[in-house]
Amino acid sequence: MRVLTLSEFDRMLSAAADNARDYCILMFLGGAGLRVAELTTIRIGDIDFDQGYLRIPAEKAKGGRERTVYLCKQVLESVPETIRGFGDDWLFPSVYKPGRGKPISVRGVQLIVANYARLAGLGNVHVYPHLLRHSFAVWSLDAGVPVGDLQQQLGHASLATTGIYLRVNPSHRKGSYERAGMFA
Repeated sequence: MRVLTLSEFDRMLSAAADNARDYCILMFLGGAGLRVAELTTIRIGDIDFDQGYLRIPAEKAKGGRERTVYLCKQVLESVPETIRGFGDDWLFPSVYKPGRGKPISVRGVQLIVANYARLAGLGNVHVYPHLLRHSFAVWSLDAGVPVGDLQQQLGHASLATTGIYLRVNPSHRKGSYERAGMFA
């Protein structure tokens, strides 16, 4: 499974730096590991900015299980201050004006991701929203996030599903053992 490097993702973010909505979309996909269908249905009121969590209601979550997703500081900071008080409005409306219309479409997000991959010089890699989710999972394990915590973040019912990412880049195991200081 091919995943992006953090450097490649940073290049995409840099390419999107002048577009607050698109930058925020990339951060929620690659910085929190959301599924594209979850991202398109986020309401501003689903985000707890003080605690750093996003509540994904059961009717919007795969498998019909409500879950809470941790949003790191950088993801939270990507949400423009100007829209934080709009409660029930879509975080990503199809027209980027809070309170208007329908949420952005899955296809719209796919086009945004592909565009910033191209602008970042990643034309040789097929970059799509779920690839950012896969990349987030591998980066998390490499950073030392326990696989059980990653399972909860991604909303996997089975640890075996999350375990797929353990085989992508085994370097996280090396880091884990080195941090544990066994036989030191």
